[in-house]
Amino acid sequence: MSSPPPLSADAQALLAPWPLHGLPHLGGLPPYAHATPAALEQALPVAIEAKRRAVRAIADDASAPSFENTVAALEDCGRELRQLHALTMAVASTASTGEMPQVAQRLAPLVPALEMAIAHDAALFARIDAVWHARHVSGLDAEQIRLVEVLRERMVHAGAALAPEAKARLQAIDARLASLSSRFQQNLIAEQAAQVVWLESADDLAGLPPAQRESAAAAAKALGREGAWAIPNQRPAVWPFLIHSTRRDLRERVWRLWNDRCDHEGPHDNKPVIAEMLRLRGERARLLGHASHAHWALALRMARTPETAMAAMQRTWRAVLAATRRQVAEYQAVADAEGAGIRLAPWDRLHYAEKLRRQRFGLDGERLRQYLPLERMLDAMFWAAARVHGLSFHELHDAPRLHPSIRVFELRRGGEPVGVLYADLFHRPGKAHGSHQHQMRGAETFRQRVLPISNMVSGLPPPAPGEPVLLPWEYANVLFHEFGHSLHMLLNGARYPSLGSLQVAWDLVELPSLLNEYWLRDHELLARFARHHATGEPISPALIEQLEAGLRHDRIFSVNLDYLGGAIVDMKLHLMADGSGREIDAVAVERETLAELGMPEAWDLILRVTTSFHSFVGGYDAGLYAYLWSDLMAADAAEAFLQSPGGLYDADVAQRWRETILSLGHTVDAADAFRRFRGRDPDPAALMRRFGLAMP
Repeated sequence: MSSPPPLSADAQALLAPWPLHGLPHLGGLPPYAHATPAALEQALPVAIEAKRRAVRAIADDASAPSFENTVAALEDCGRELRQLHALTMAVASTASTGEMPQVAQRLAPLVPALEMAIAHDAALFARIDAVWHARHVSGLDAEQIRLVEVLRERMVHAGAALAPEAKARLQAIDARLASLSSRFQQNLIAEQAAQVVWLESADDLAGLPPAQRESAAAAAKALGREGAWAIPNQRPAVWPFLIHSTRRDLRERVWRLWNDRCDHEGPHDNKPVIAEMLRLRGERARLLGHASHAHWALALRMARTPETAMAAMQRTWRAVLAATRRQVAEYQAVADAEGAGIRLAPWDRLHYAEKLRRQRFGLDGERLRQYLPLERMLDAMFWAAARVHGLSFHELHDAPRLHPSIRVFELRRGGEPVGVLYADLFHRPGKAHGSHQHQMRGAETFRQRVLPISNMVSGLPPPAPGEPVLLPWEYANVLFHEFGHSLHMLLNGARYPSLGSLQVAWDLVELPSLLNEYWLRDHELLARFARHHATGEPISPALIEQLEAGLRHDRIFSVNLDYLGGAIVDMKLHLMADGSGREIDAVAVERETLAELGMPEAWDLILRVTTSFHSFVGGYDAGLYAYLWSDLMAADAAEAFLQSPGGLYDADVAQRWRETILSLGHTVDAADAFRRFRGRDPDPAALMRRFGLAMP
């Protein structure tokens, strides 16, 4: 048997401690320059094997199990793997070009297979179980007891108590699921990179504002067709086109290309990927003793049962459906008044919604955009965090990064560094669609202090040289949303990695991000930072009032059918994933479910099944309901701020928010954490009050 080839210099650099770059960043910064596909493929198996050996040594320890030699030792091992795996995932999702898609596919099953093998290690579980039985008589503090309980619960949830043959099958299932998840993501990236609607003449540009025409010309030039215009099949290009274009035939073409991503025969068809994932998830749930994947997934979440989550979604659907039908009638009336002679279709909705905003509220999305340059919105985001949390932000111009457009900031509090924020905001080839926050490294203090690193990712179209980046309101809101995730991660004060901010119950994960959106709507912040990009003129109080009226009319993400429909479909699919082995046609289930719910024909989904990164890549399987669950809590938490003397900037409420939610991580149960902040369970009516809706 031949020995493996020697590690390349790049692979060795990936396995070494991350360099400090002359700055006091405890734990260093990611060595992006060495993260080539070949180096990642060499280095990751080495880091996996190092953790495997470390865990084996813990499990085989001849001394009596203790917190220190078992639980703390387990937390202490695999640090290099955690960092390298995060780096691999970042490259796979934001720089998946050349060989990386194939490398990502090959690497995807490796870490899940290791984690499953660890969870199924009988000797290790016996040691953790012994520490768990003695946890209240071993002199452990509350956080150590919590760590023991969480680790044991997770191992049981993953099948630690099963027979050997069942464990072997679970490991095979998880490895295959990881590979399929990677394939789903790479299909999305490849599909969007290849698809475009070409505009051949000036007539095709009817209704488009100058900035969008310039963006379409730049996209065409980048694709080798100077003199034409292109609408790439990416949300930052598609949505503005659907809003502004007066060419209904082209709106339909653009919408259909967007709506049908990965839902057609060919190499990027995600339907067979989804079918196999649902079948395997159902088989895994049955092996673990649960009625369906949804029941298994929710066992460790705040909602606890699919029935509770589904009831919340359907209750909200009923509250929103009548309001949505009124909106459709209003949009139809606008179309009728201009003599359009059409029956409203999904490719018309955004167009006539914009016209209604202008007519009823005087709100012009393109005019509003002139007051939302990216630089000022970043300044606003940092200013709010400084007032609320005492943070300061210092740009690190020489920090390593995957692409020159990425900006890097050090965060300090009271003069002390608390973490590093990467802002990766522009689209480029090989970058997945959408926005998300990616943890490059979590905070920890139990051996030595390690600073967290958050990677905030979006997909804005790159600006032409010398041109400002002007954000539609939705994208300014996304910026604040993802920064809320970053704050949750960067302010985490849990000592142990397994109790960090991303380890909380999945239906609490969105709470900090959804609450952070409230600061963007603050009148003081808008008056200070929303200034016209060319004249510097501040946004007028009248325009702010028009914005408020429009937002109240349109409602937020989770109180809209385009989200709720996808979330209900997600839960229904994972309830059907019951281990029976039946073939599930996800697209047919989606279509039938929306018909049963009475989805208006002019409405469409934000998250269709064949493109639902959340359900099949991002950890929201049977979990899309979490946005609504978190929004219920966020509305209640916002009332705590808004009803206080200092409003959104009240120092006492902000301190309580940090101490009970942001910094606690998973050191306490999620429901208990919210009770510590609010003094009671969440009030679901708070979200309905916000939009003047009646609770069914």
